[in-house]
Amino acid sequence: MVRSISPEFLHELLHGSLFPLLKYVREDDTLNMELRGNRVTVYYRGGALLTVMEESYLFSGMDTEYWLGAPPFLPSVSTIGEYFPQAKHIIDVYTSVKRNHLGEKDIQQMIARENNYSPISTDTDYFVIDTEYQDLGRFDIVALRWDSTSQARKLPKSYLPVLTVFEVKMGCGSVGGKKGLYDHFKDYEEFCRTKDVTAFKKDMIEVFRQKRELGLIHGMEKYREVTEVADEIEFVFLLANYKRASKQMQNELERIKQACFGCKPKFICANFMGYGLYSHNIITEEEFESYLLWK
Repeated sequence: MVRSISPEFLHELLHGSLFPLLKYVREDDTLNMELRGNRVTVYYRGGALLTVMEESYLFSGMDTEYWLGAPPFLPSVSTIGEYFPQAKHIIDVYTSVKRNHLGEKDIQQMIARENNYSPISTDTDYFVIDTEYQDLGRFDIVALRWDSTSQARKLPKSYLPVLTVFEVKMGCGSVGGKKGLYDHFKDYEEFCRTKDVTAFKKDMIEVFRQKRELGLIHGMEKYREVTEVADEIEFVFLLANYKRASKQMQNELERIKQACFGCKPKFICANFMGYGLYSHNIITEEEFESYLLWK
């Protein structure tokens, strides 16, 4: 299943009955629209506010779990001006009651905002193509590393952007156990060995092109279209609010080393506290270990 949408669906968003939805998302930078093949979904703080199916352009609202017993309000094109403020408030209440239930997804959306449509987005080295990718693999963020140097942005023949998979982990408790660092990197390594990586790259290039056309990535008018990416796909752990003294990290890194995978994970450090992604902040596993207090 691909994440890019059909030309007809794209046209309906740009020029047809769904344009008011696209316009609203463009004008509200707390919202994030993701392409899901036969549908598009709009997120707020990592929670899905509404989905529009390509078939009959049918709208569906939030999961009933978010409403916490309140009567749900179903959206439509004509009611999005009323729906979005109410739905956003429902998510705010939900996150305050559930305490960090959407924590990692909220961080993913902040990363998408900073690198795709904030005032500094064209100055970072990455553009977010997709969040919560769940097709050929399961990745928190798929991004395109396209260095922000003037030369790289010209896309000379000697330079190819790099698809990068980011796995987001929030807090010490998330790095170990089931679906800890080892399990995620094992899944990624299996993806590279057994899945159609060429199809994945082709689809992500098309999603990036469509997001540019939809105006969901700002400041791209002066840049050429990306039609090819490097052979390598990078895998990077992004640790949010992590306490360096945690022993779970030591255990997970040791498990990864003992597995002798054909590739190694990388890590990213913060850049002056923001969520902008910069290539010079990507470090190797060995460099990352030097930051940890148990070393």
